[in-house]
Amino acid sequence: MPRPALSRTVIHEADRQLRRTALRFGEEFRALRLRARVTQAAVARMIGVDRSVICRMEVGDPSVGDAIRARAAVAIGAEFRLAVDPGATPAFHDAAQARIVEALLAARHPRWSATVEAPIPGPGRRSGDVLFDDGFDAVLTEVEMRVDRWEEVVREGHAKREALRAVLPTRCVWFALVVPDTRHHRAILAAHPEMIRSAFPADPVLAAAALTGPALLRWPGDALILVTRRGALLPKRDAAGAAVGSGAAVRSGAVVR
Repeated sequence: MPRPALSRTVIHEADRQLRRTALRFGEEFRALRLRARVTQAAVARMIGVDRSVICRMEVGDPSVGDAIRARAAVAIGAEFRLAVDPGATPAFHDAAQARIVEALLAARHPRWSATVEAPIPGPGRRSGDVLFDDGFDAVLTEVEMRVDRWEEVVREGHAKREALRAVLPTRCVWFALVVPDTRHHRAILAAHPEMIRSAFPADPVLAAAALTGPALLRWPGDALILVTRRGALLPKRDAAGAAVGSGAAVRSGAVVR
């Protein structure tokens, strides 16, 4: 029996949180292990697993079980904890995410094929919200309703992009992050404009035009795109959230009057 759309969204978001947690755990574990001057092989022998398991755990493989993580943590003198933090978006908000995805699908030019919850090669069950592909460019698009840890979102998005590049050698593969134009996001964009432009150098105006416009428009690169909560594109804002006035000419992410 097929799962309801919201149920699929909940499973997808839960899997994404698990991947991020596994990636963060692996990075923190490796740093502590190196500080303790303990090898992967030594940890593996101590807890009775193959060294490859420790290697997979350190690169963020979410399929490594909690029992192994706990034993490995104790082996290097660390403490393993499970926690549920407040502040995560309730499931009913993911219906809003689904509306944005639907709006993007409806707005795209017919030349773009679209794969929803596109599988990503590599360890674990990774996927992207939508993969747009026109035969020349492939755009991995992630929709986030609220971003607090920008560095994690960017790191995971770039990792997925590189994994896709390995299996799509004939495409130019890009990462697009789509977020609603909220006060929270505008405050972050205003506080860190250079960080945002470094991670997303492509002009969002050109990205929106490439998604919705004629075939002669190529995708401009990694892009941050602001939308309304119903998914309407807001191409009059640049990647750092600055308003683009009428008559402005846009060049490679910078607004020049």
